[in-house]
Amino acid sequence: MPRRLIRIGQVSNFSNWSLPQAVPSGVSNRSDGVITMRLIQKAATGLLALSTIALVGCQNEKPAADNASKSSAAKSVYDTGKLRAVVIGDSLPMVKKDGDNYDGLSFVVLEAIRDQINVSPKKKDKDVSIEPVAASSAREGLDMIRSGAADIACGVAFTWQRQRSLTYTLPFSVGGVRLLAPAGIDGTPKSLNGKTVGVVKDSMAATVLADAVDDAKLQFFDTPDEALAAVKDGNVEILGGDSLWLRANKAATAPGSSLVPDRPYARSGVGCVVADTTPHLLNISNLGIGRLLSGYINDDDGVRSAINTWIGTDSSVGLKDEQISTFFTIVLSTAAEFKPQS
Repeated sequence: MPRRLIRIGQVSNFSNWSLPQAVPSGVSNRSDGVITMRLIQKAATGLLALSTIALVGCQNEKPAADNASKSSAAKSVYDTGKLRAVVIGDSLPMVKKDGDNYDGLSFVVLEAIRDQINVSPKKKDKDVSIEPVAASSAREGLDMIRSGAADIACGVAFTWQRQRSLTYTLPFSVGGVRLLAPAGIDGTPKSLNGKTVGVVKDSMAATVLADAVDDAKLQFFDTPDEALAAVKDGNVEILGGDSLWLRANKAATAPGSSLVPDRPYARSGVGCVVADTTPHLLNISNLGIGRLLSGYINDDDGVRSAINTWIGTDSSVGLKDEQISTFFTIVLSTAAEFKPQS
């Protein structure tokens, strides 16, 4: 995999970061992306809560009796020289597969984590590299992390059920469950009566829509690729999923459809997950993500280019720099007093 170097000033801990003190104003009133100004202005507390939720596992101290066994497990990345990252096909804007190579927003984040690992004093002689580990479904991918067959997955929406057996990093995005639907369907439960809605199995959208929409039939797909193909081929008319994913794939899949409803059925933080037996990997991942977000806020050209490629103004997602910076600022403000684990 080609290595992209993102050069960001070395940061030793969160409390040393210089964070903007004011939230930028004047961002558009869009509700479908990761970061909308209406969400920031009217529900900043909610965003703070989302990012704080993703820190729950980061800041909880584990019993001392567990630390020895967990420390040995945490050394595996350094011992193997590989950061084994779960991937599930193409899932823009998070993952883009090109032959044997992967890119996307998740890999921008993974590369920041890899670079942080490689400046760690715990690193051995050989640099750690990213090794994609293919999974056929979300459940299989997360089970790989639980079992130790993989180290990390990025682009994972927060759910309390997942938090019970996995630990989330700092969020780098916010997801919202919406629908890609043809004209005449406004996305409300009533408009979906008697309709079939495609969803990816074991996704947050599948869980949320199963609870929220009683009179629609859910058709499950194992992977995002399969779900998008079903819509493109006309086998499914309506697709439920994360707002970012739907917007990123709308033009290529269903250009005549719209993202509905105006307000998502649910929102959640999106970050990376690691096993709860790898506290050092969790901590160093947070440092890498924190440096990445800080670099974007501080106008680092390399960081802005890498992130904007996937969710910026010229991407299919189309977010403005100030929208992204505002969300990153809120995330980092919740982590300003975070103390790295040894």
